[in-house]
Amino acid sequence: MLFSIVALSVRGSLVPIEWVDEIEYYALLVDQDTSAEIVVVVLQSLSGHGVTDQEGNEISDIVQLGVYIFNDLPMETYDGATVVGIGKEGKDNGLLVLIAIEERQWRIEIGYGLEGEITDIESNRIAQEYLIPQLSQGKIGEGLYDTVVALGQQIPISGQTSPGEVRGTYYYEQELGIEETPFRETEWFIWLVIIILILLGVSVGTPVFRRSGGRGRGGRSGGGGSKGRW
Repeated sequence: MLFSIVALSVRGSLVPIEWVDEIEYYALLVDQDTSAEIVVVVLQSLSGHGVTDQEGNEISDIVQLGVYIFNDLPMETYDGATVVGIGKEGKDNGLLVLIAIEERQWRIEIGYGLEGEITDIESNRIAQEYLIPQLSQGKIGEGLYDTVVALGQQIPISGQTSPGEVRGTYYYEQELGIEETPFRETEWFIWLVIIILILLGVSVGTPVFRRSGGRGRGGRSGGGGSKGRW
């Protein structure tokens, strides 16, 4: 089963569309400035999501699930292509923020290449300061966005070696069998902000949103990070 990039309508969605847009745009800027990829995955529950191990058993432990999503799960992009692994191949510079709403569990998974910038202690501090308080109040979008920003601020700017390396999609949500709005229908928001920044003289690089075919492997996380409940 593939996770699909979705920007659901407010009705029935796990995260309001305006916060999905904010998360997507900030993660894109981080990718452009640092080459690191911050991905957010929101599950309704740790059961029924359909992600299985090699024996075909659904992964219900949030740490094991985080490692599998980080390293091995093919993820659909909005244009139908797939990516495997979070972070650039050879740099191992991915970050995963994973939450399961029903179980009220969260997990931050850190790629090997970022463990020097974001330690397990630091990721837990960020979660305690930004993620947990907001989730406890039912502000899922705000909590995820603030956490993504706090994580992104810890990553040193280095820039892309090629615009084509930008991942382009950063938010994934469990499919619930309800009507979805493809992400490309909200792409205008990101382009509008980029155009405004360009007019203001702010350089944000050249985003690449569409791909043909699949993308090479990133990943490489062995379980470093933090977890908890809210």
